[in-house]
Amino acid sequence: MQLPDIFLLGFLLILLRLIPVQWVKRSLMLIASCVFVFMFQPVLPVRGLDFYFPLLTLLLTFVVYGSFSTQNPLISRQNLIDAAIVLGTVCLITATRIISYDGILTASRPPQFLRVFPAAAIGFGLAFLMNFLVRKKEYKFPAKICVGFILAVLVFLKTPQLSTLFSRAVRTMNGQDAGLALSTDIRWFGFSYIAFRLLSILLDSLKGRKTDLSAGEFLVYVCFPPALSAGPIDRWDRFAKEYKAHPVSGFTEDLQSGLGRIAIGLFRKFILADALAKMALSAQNAGQFIHKGWAWAAVFAYALQIYFDFSGYSDIAIGLGTLFGIHLPKNFDHPYLKPDLTKFWSSWHMTLTQWIRSYVFNPLTRSLRASKEHPMPQWLIVLITQLTTMLLIGLWHGVTVNYVIWGLWHGIGLFVHQLYSRRTSAWLRSKGSAFQKIYTLCSTCFTILYVTLGWIWFVVPDFPAAVQFFGRLF
Repeated sequence: MQLPDIFLLGFLLILLRLIPVQWVKRSLMLIASCVFVFMFQPVLPVRGLDFYFPLLTLLLTFVVYGSFSTQNPLISRQNLIDAAIVLGTVCLITATRIISYDGILTASRPPQFLRVFPAAAIGFGLAFLMNFLVRKKEYKFPAKICVGFILAVLVFLKTPQLSTLFSRAVRTMNGQDAGLALSTDIRWFGFSYIAFRLLSILLDSLKGRKTDLSAGEFLVYVCFPPALSAGPIDRWDRFAKEYKAHPVSGFTEDLQSGLGRIAIGLFRKFILADALAKMALSAQNAGQFIHKGWAWAAVFAYALQIYFDFSGYSDIAIGLGTLFGIHLPKNFDHPYLKPDLTKFWSSWHMTLTQWIRSYVFNPLTRSLRASKEHPMPQWLIVLITQLTTMLLIGLWHGVTVNYVIWGLWHGIGLFVHQLYSRRTSAWLRSKGSAFQKIYTLCSTCFTILYVTLGWIWFVVPDFPAAVQFFGRLF
């Protein structure tokens, strides 16, 4: 989100909050969620993709809804109204091609309506088919298909080689130069965070959990504009409690709190993070440092930059949500002030780590402990679960060697810390308070150093270049 987007969205959310008629507010929020999916999508060099990716976001949301909703069929009155609102919004956005060659609500000029309508018809038709199978046969197969598709898309988007192949194919279909294809051509805005919301409700439904919501409410949850860009990753049950209440009271308090949080986020993102970016380590300058001192300064500057960038966006999202009456969960809690790596990951991108803990770490731990005949050693269970979860977080950022190393870096660090803390906790408690304070200070500094060195694998995409930069530091 850029500054104009933030100010526009904040103004609209305040207006929506003040609308007293609930069905009007609900309908306008659904329209706004659809519109901002298109507005936030950046322009892409591959013709048409910056329109079809947002359209696929809306259609996929309806397909996923159809694959798990048993209490509210898609053919119900409210869901048909919601589908009509979404389709009408897409048609109006497509119609802007008549009055603009640059795109008013889209990154570039929308395609012709005759190209958009078949895609929308197929998407909605597939959603109704999924819902028919789920309701009549109570199949879990549609939900499993959706889970597999979402995971496949994530792998496709995060793997540079696959993204480049897709860009080359679409360029050829459009009559563009396939030789110019790059992995960065394929940027589906917000999909990384949208996928977590879709997967959470699909996985819950496969466990038998019932969800009482309409298609429009589900789309607003998945595409809630403040959290679309960089999270936080909210859970439906918590989001729905406030969204369904349609709060009108407490506006003054929320206005003050929301604007204050937005101001903090703007300061962190557009002043601190952007200023640090001028001297921070990057993929472009990693090979240019000669003096060891400047190399160390650059990597520490990047550690601060990425924190202020991510936490700043989270503050802006939380503040914008508060203006509308939705209190999004906290995402950062002073992670660089934590005395160990476990506490760091409990306070860094908290909604991401909580999601991974709920849907990967805990199920995997229970599975490894399930065998009674051949029990696995506790230390091996800890090692497997820590490495697996952190490796997945690394791959979520990108399927590259350096992201894998970054994930393993933190997985091994968490495993070693857990073994170490078990053996030293009793000894540490026996020491005086003065010694414990010194010990905490030293462990905090060591944690900062370990995390900061790990960022080298994160920011430098090329393995030889990362190794070379480590050589400059030491």
